[in-house]
Amino acid sequence: MAKINLDDLVDIAFAVEEGDPIDWGAFKQGKDQTLKMIGASVLEQFDRDEYSDSDRLIVMATITKLVVENMILHTKLMQK
Repeated sequence: MAKINLDDLVDIAFAVEEGDPIDWGAFKQGKDQTLKMIGASVLEQFDRDEYSDSDRLIVMATITKLVVENMILHTKLMQK
């Protein structure tokens, strides 16, 4: 499996995030640094050549949790 680098991960995150109205001014480090910090953390945890079944379960559970949180946030924003 090809290694994912931080710049590619951040570029994809920026592309996915484009339609979301995020107030990046609320983050002291700003948008670029915040995404790089988060991306580096994700790479540290999940960028491996091989995954065990336990690793796959953790990745899928993490994605599911984030999608649910995002759905709840969008629902709350739309209700306002």
